[in-house]
Formats: sequence, C-alpha cells, structure tokens
Amino acid sequence: MFGSRAPRFLPAKPTVGPKASAAALAVCATLAAACSTTSAQPHAPSPAHSAAQPPAYSTSIPTATAETVAARGTVVSSSTTTPFDPALFPAGTTAATVVYNSVSGVDGSPTQVSGAVFVPDGPAPVGGRPIVAYAHGTVGISPGCAPSEKRDLAGDADVVSRFLERGYAVAYTDYQGLSSTVDSPPHPYLEPRTAAFDVIDSVRAARNLDPRLSTRWVAVGWSQGGQAAWAANEFDDVYGDGLDLRGAAVLSPALDISPGIIEAQSSGTSGEADGQRAVYPLIVEGAARVDPSIDPADHLHGALAGNLDQLVGCNAASSEAQAAAAADVQPGDTTASTPAAAEQLTRRMQEYSLPRAASPAPILAVYGSEDTVVKPAWTESALGRACSLGDTLLAVRLEGQGHDVDPGTLVETWVDDRFTGGPAPSNC
Repeated sequence: MFGSRAPRFLPAKPTVGPKASAAALAVCATLAAACSTTSAQPHAPSPAHSAAQPPAYSTSIPTATAETVAARGTVVSSSTTTPFDPALFPAGTTAATVVYNSVSGVDGSPTQVSGAVFVPDGPAPVGGRPIVAYAHGTVGISPGCAPSEKRDLAGDADVVSRFLERGYAVAYTDYQGLSSTVDSPPHPYLEPRTAAFDVIDSVRAARNLDPRLSTRWVAVGWSQGGQAAWAANEFDDVYGDGLDLRGAAVLSPALDISPGIIEAQSSGTSGEADGQRAVYPLIVEGAARVDPSIDPADHLHGALAGNLDQLVGCNAASSEAQAAAAADVQPGDTTASTPAAAEQLTRRMQEYSLPRAASPAPILAVYGSEDTVVKPAWTESALGRACSLGDTLLAVRLEGQGHDVDPGTLVETWVDDRFTGGPAPSNC
C-alpha cells in the first residue's frame, strides 16, 4: 500500500524532478530521564476533512536510559567500500555505508540502524553543507531488504543524485530491521515514532561521519518514507535537539491507512489495486511485531495465508509470491476472523495515523488524484487535520497522476527555498 520498487509489480518509485530546547525534549524527560495533469497545482485541504480527529495514540513516547539518548546517531561502523554503482551518482561523490545508534519508538530500547551517507564533490559552503534526509518507500520488511545493500539503492540512486547535484549531502536510512547484517528488532512497518527517530538519527550519523556537514537539514520521503519524513518533522521538537530542521517534503505519504483496513473488512479484500493487496500482509505482520496479540492468521486467508515470509520479503521469490497472491486474492481473504480482531487491527492503524500534533517546520505534501494505493481522500483528510493544527502546509494535488507521482522540479526548488530562507507558502 505504500510504494515499492521495480521490477516488482507494486508502484515504482517516483521521480523527484529537476531547536528544540532541552526543556522541549520530552525524549529527555520521557524518552530518558536526561536531557492537473502533470503540472503542480496547489490544492488546499478541504476544511470538511479537519473535523474528524483520530483516536489518541495508545502509548506515550517510551522511556529510554540516559545512555541510549546520548548515543543517538553515533556511528557504530562505516565503510567507503560500498555496493553502489558509482556511475549512478555524480562524479566525485563520496559514498559510505553506515551503521548508527538509534532508539525504538515502541519501547525506548537502543537499536542499531543501517544506512548510507553521500557527500557531493567540492568545497563545503560557509556554515557547512546542508543535509537532505531521504526516507525510502516500501521495499519489504525482512532482513536483507535494506536499500543500502543494493547497487542502485533499490531504485533510489536517481533521487539521491538529484540532491547531490544541488550541493546537498544526503543521509539515507534503511530503517530499523531491514539490514541483513545488523542485529536489531524486527522492522515495525509504519510505526511512526521509530521511523521518525531513524530519520533524525541518520542526520546525526552523517554529521558524526563528516563534521563539515551543517546542522541544517530537510526531510524528504515517498510513500512509507513520506510518513517517515512527516513523522520526523512532527517529532522534531521532542527528538531533534541539536539539529535545525527546515522542512519536510512528502510525496504520496502513507499518513493514515486506517480507512483501508476498514475497507478491507467491509469488502473482504484490501482494495482493487495490486499494491494494496500485496502490501496487506506487511501491514498485518508489521502490526503484529508491535502488538504480539495481533495474530496474522486472523487477518490473512486464502491466497494470503501461509508463506508469510515470502509475502513480506524482497527477493525474487517474494516478488513472485506477492504477484500470485495479488492475482488470486478473493473476497473474504482479508476479512478478520472475528469482529474483535478487526477492531484491534483497525485501532492499531488509527494509532499510527498522522498528524497527531502540529509540526514545527513547513511541509510540502504532493499526491496524485488517481492514487489507488494511498487514496487521495485519505491523504486529504490527514492534510485537513494538519491545517486545523496550524501547520504551514503547501498541499499539491497532481491531477491524473497515481501513487508514482512526478512533480517535476517542485520538490528541489521547495527544498532550495528552505535552505536559503525563502518564504514557506501555505494553502491551508
């Protein structure tokens, strides 16, 4: 339901065209006892969507030790011997894979997360080189799915290169649990706090790896990564201490997919789109990893039953299994075994929904009018809530486009403006 990479049958990645004080750090008080067509037309979120607020998040920000908080973003290991194809990046780019410390958004435990850091050639500007933290879309939720283990960043080399060409460093997180070599808790798919922490700490790691990098940064993400980039903004006041977040650009963001869970219960299938059908097992399994009382067997039947490891993976066998499941899914295959099980999964996705609070930095949200994966009505409802919270939000609906949006140079120019101090437009 939230993006994937070719040659898999899910939507391919989009082409992104040519602080807080210590007192605000609830993570130190709570997290630790320390510290149209293809033209981009602004589309204001409908006020009608802003009235219905999702239920409160079920748990508060978790407690972590002072040591865990102090270690955020520290580099455990790094290497400039990478699997990346240099021809896919601008000449002179310095690339490194990295493992860094972060924090679980579920229980506050210390985690190690893999990723990559890219720095363009040339002297750093005065004040340090700004950083774009890029959050990727869905690639699977199993160890070995990490894009930093792929020669082309699982299809993201192009978007990373576009930011490098503009002189920005890029911090790229794999998210917790996707590395084949790092021992960490399972990937908690779409759990927003963990995603936010992983993105923010990737910036810290980049700066620890290269002290010439600036504290100024912008979060950019697509699909699952759109949710992660939004969450990084929303949690910046309580987690982003020592950094200077200038904005978050989100494309086809999976901000609230709970309506899709409700639809799956009423129709018996997770929507008409192959992407929705194929990713439903990831949603269920990801929720079960956070809440062990959720039993995937209660939610996945018929073509979706059994072979769960392949359905949530990212190799060739996984692609074949996902394609077969999407083609064979029948009414009833996503209907929960009991009303209680249906309510439990729906509630969990509602608890994951964003926004939960106002975001401190400006937001650019781009989505397609024909998106069958994250439906535009779902996105517009979430954006309406953001407006009601007072966010500085520019919402751009691309008419005729689907989940794989192409906004031209809109994202890059918006990011440029955030770093140069240009005004942040809003159409709330």
